[in-house]
Amino acid sequence: MRYNLRVNPIRSYLLTLHSFGRNARLYVLFSFVSGFSIAVYSLFFNLYILSLGKSSSFLGILVALPMAMNLLFALPAGLLADRIGYRRGLLLGTTLTIASIVGIALSSSISGLILFSVVSGLGNSLIWVVGAPFMMENSLEEGRMHLFSVQFSMNTFSGFFGFLIGGSLPGLFARYLRIPSGGPVPYRVTLLVSAGLMAVALIPLFLLHKSKREGHSEAIHPREAFADTGLTVRLLIPEIVIGLGAGLLVPYFNVFFKQTFSVSDGLLGTLFAGQSIAIGIATLTAPLLAARWGKIRAVAATQLASIPFLLLLGYSNLLTVAAVGFLARAALMNMGGPLYSAFAMERIAPQRRAAVNGILTMSWSGSFALSNWVSGNLQGTVGFSPLFLLTCIAYVIGASLTYILFARIDTRGSD
Repeated sequence: MRYNLRVNPIRSYLLTLHSFGRNARLYVLFSFVSGFSIAVYSLFFNLYILSLGKSSSFLGILVALPMAMNLLFALPAGLLADRIGYRRGLLLGTTLTIASIVGIALSSSISGLILFSVVSGLGNSLIWVVGAPFMMENSLEEGRMHLFSVQFSMNTFSGFFGFLIGGSLPGLFARYLRIPSGGPVPYRVTLLVSAGLMAVALIPLFLLHKSKREGHSEAIHPREAFADTGLTVRLLIPEIVIGLGAGLLVPYFNVFFKQTFSVSDGLLGTLFAGQSIAIGIATLTAPLLAARWGKIRAVAATQLASIPFLLLLGYSNLLTVAAVGFLARAALMNMGGPLYSAFAMERIAPQRRAAVNGILTMSWSGSFALSNWVSGNLQGTVGFSPLFLLTCIAYVIGASLTYILFARIDTRGSD
């Protein structure tokens, strides 16, 4: 059954959502709870490291390490997931993520922070690599684009609550413990709360029905992941360029707002909560846009449209104006992500999806990690202003390459 979005797009959209199976619904629930946890963690990780007296260059190393591990481990993670099954891969990845958050929260030494940042990268690799092929396996063609968008939007909607509630936690803990705010202890307890939330996210994973590929005995050889080299290379080129641009700024927006506008932890949480709502709403509307324009045209158009707002964020002296740019940029730049993932997975043979998704994750993570490290060093010397310009250039190139490489072979969802 194929829903005609031209006739009644809203009704067709709701019917498609209703058609999701048990595993798809549980995975969306997992995404919601884990997104809540990661929002709390990401909001204060940078500030926790700086509160320990570490330098911005060391922070850059810690931010880059999980992405560097994705670069090294994403393909092995995909091959492992094809062998042990997607359910087990998600469980293992989430368990490693919990261990890494607890370890970072309880560490203050350089060696401990580096070690658990590496563990974080291993856990993230499994979760990210397994997600797209798991959704492909547990969805029909008619609802696939919607599942990718709903999963992504639920992850960001939960971030709204994580950022909003999490923004008040360090101050709350500081008052309860009668210690100064801004020190490492309130941030440390907040990170432990994030670990507890991630543990709750294990529950829907345990309730998943076993994957069709659970314990698959015919897992592919690594060289088979590159069977269609031309397509794989074309898919990863835009990911590399976008990753280079995103890595310069995205992990450091909390530091940018703190240093540029001296915002409080509570206001910082509110800003990031607003970002989550903006991304969630935008992502939910992405299938409607793709139905009219096609996935690739929608991706390229929204990414290009985000650039003026990124410039507004980076070069405005008014917090209100910068906040508008922050929200609009996030919504437009992220709404096409699930569409690109669905487009890529539709063109990969089922038995190669986890491995190829691992390659795509490697390409994005490697460029993201490199620019994380570069940004950490540049912030202490030239500040944030040049980074905004470099990110804009990367986004223009990446969006243009996406359109040039794939627009001709993309088909519109309503055709």
